[in-house]
Amino acid sequence: MIVWANLDCEARWAGVTLPQHVLARISAASALLAAFAPEDEPVEIWAPAAVDPARVKLPNVTMRVGVPARYDLAWASPDAKRFNDRWFSLSLAERLGIALPGARAIASLADLDAHLATLGDRAWVVKARWTAAGRDRAYGRGPLDPAAGPRVAETRTYVSRLIDRDGVVVEPWMERVTDLGWCSGADAPHTLLVDERGGFLGIDLTPGHRPELERVMNETRTALEREGYTGPYTIDAFVYRDGGGEKLHALCELNARHTFGHVAHALAKRFGARALGFGPPPVNARILVEGSAWIV
Repeated sequence: MIVWANLDCEARWAGVTLPQHVLARISAASALLAAFAPEDEPVEIWAPAAVDPARVKLPNVTMRVGVPARYDLAWASPDAKRFNDRWFSLSLAERLGIALPGARAIASLADLDAHLATLGDRAWVVKARWTAAGRDRAYGRGPLDPAAGPRVAETRTYVSRLIDRDGVVVEPWMERVTDLGWCSGADAPHTLLVDERGGFLGIDLTPGHRPELERVMNETRTALEREGYTGPYTIDAFVYRDGGGEKLHALCELNARHTFGHVAHALAKRFGARALGFGPPPVNARILVEGSAWIV
């Protein structure tokens, strides 16, 4: 089986080059895509950067660099750019009536200034239209007034560059309780393991079924098929604090490609994994890629 592990697809769509350390990290993680192959079948994985084969603890895996002449499976279809656009997912959430209040597609710095004025002193996050794993985003509170000091001025300059590149999405920053995802082909949602700013750390497959999330999953599939996309996808959602209670934001992001949720489910079928993690492993973990990925 030949796998094109184009985990740098969002950067390619945005026309940017990822730093070498990021390319090295996602290439190491791409070895996990061997889980999509039938057990005992040799797998060639074509990644953005070289990976020391001694780090890979999965059997029958050969790591290569670049784009294969042909492939049996790709992380993302090269034609799926439009469906991975945050403007597309925000528009879909608005049509479904579940957009996060205060979320907005932004095409200019003037648009951003006007919208931040409506948020008052609330915290917010700005995200580029094509990114993954918490990259290309900025955080702030209240207006981006450069007179407020060098840190705010620096953030304004960075956000201005993101807007000039493709535009952005701005959302009020919510106090999250739980991050969730639901993969195409899965029977129930999984829990996303994230850092305090929403950066991706892994997958916990313990199901947390929510009827509203199932409705959104079905309606997302229908919307994608209507637009001509029939490939793999995952919706991300989160539960956040709202006054004295909690609310579900059922469509935070749409990833119209394979995700590590799909990988975690494949590893569960092969090894009985309950969770997939990145970074320092717990003592009972099985290492799949040394210095990168483990399962329990």
